[in-house]
Amino acid sequence: MNRINIFITLGLLQLFWVQLNAQNNATVIRVVDGDTYQVLKGKRIFTIRLLNVDAPETKQPFGEAAKDSVSKIILGKSIEFENIKLDKYNRTLATVYINKKRLDSILIAKGWAWFYEEYSNKIELKTLQNVAMNKRLGLWKCGFSKACPPSVYRKLNAKNRAKYCKGCNN
Repeated sequence: MNRINIFITLGLLQLFWVQLNAQNNATVIRVVDGDTYQVLKGKRIFTIRLLNVDAPETKQPFGEAAKDSVSKIILGKSIEFENIKLDKYNRTLATVYINKKRLDSILIAKGWAWFYEEYSNKIELKTLQNVAMNKRLGLWKCGFSKACPPSVYRKLNAKNRAKYCKGCNN
């Protein structure tokens, strides 16, 4: 009896893992910010957090511009995504594709997100970021020194955000 339970459990775990890593289709119904989206799959709404990038927070310099740029690309459209896992906020961490193109690559190439080096080893994304920086695209408009990474922005209080994360304003 124990062997049967073990085989059933292993079979269910394997099925769950296959489903978790399967490529899925969904419709984007809301862009929360540059790297977080609500999607509709069937009758289920859930939140996706894009892997490999960190986009400016909405209230951060270039945050609204990044959100608007992403909205033009994916809002109301069908995307494909590969589930990786859930994060501590219960968001689905995923690689997202729009028209067979990786969304992380698009955002970094347009200058609307940082390559998240702390969590990714995709060297091609680092290269795309360097090109966007050199061309002063998106959040790189005023140069490297004026761009405040979201990871820094989130750690600062309001006074220090105003002092160190003011974007192109001097």
